[in-house]
Amino acid sequence: MRSIGLALGLILCAAAPAAAQTGPTLAADRARLASCLRTNSGAAPACIGSIAVACVVTATGDRRAAEAGCARREEAVWREKLVLAVQQSGRPLDAGQRSRLVALQMSWEGYVAQKCAFYAATQREALQPGRQAGCELREVAARVLELERASRPQAPARRPSQPPQIIR
Repeated sequence: MRSIGLALGLILCAAAPAAAQTGPTLAADRARLASCLRTNSGAAPACIGSIAVACVVTATGDRRAAEAGCARREEAVWREKLVLAVQQSGRPLDAGQRSRLVALQMSWEGYVAQKCAFYAATQREALQPGRQAGCELREVAARVLELERASRPQAPARRPSQPPQIIR
């Protein structure tokens, strides 16, 4: 299991944003996202972009130029959560299922890269980097929320209090 986890970690790190952040900025962004997710537990998708938008608003100079960097900054936090969500999803699986999960995740990474590159290519040249980074941010965050939702324990189906009546 460790080898598959390591392989998955390497795959996800390889796809991580080039400008991955470290130190106090990353810790502050983690705290901000955790706070947003706690506050909006029923509407977690509302937290997607919360860090990037705040970053762009506080950027000095050309905000359009700051969009890509700010989106990558938030994407780094969501990618950390993605690694944890994939690991959590893989825990109850046997080795064969975990390897299929890793293969699925690798395919998904390739799909997102192509989809967002295509989307960015349809934009004006000045908008392309920010739009591509924003697309990747949304895709990664949505994948995290999807995996977390799927790994939550499901409540057992409720049985009716009375057995069904046979009508003659």
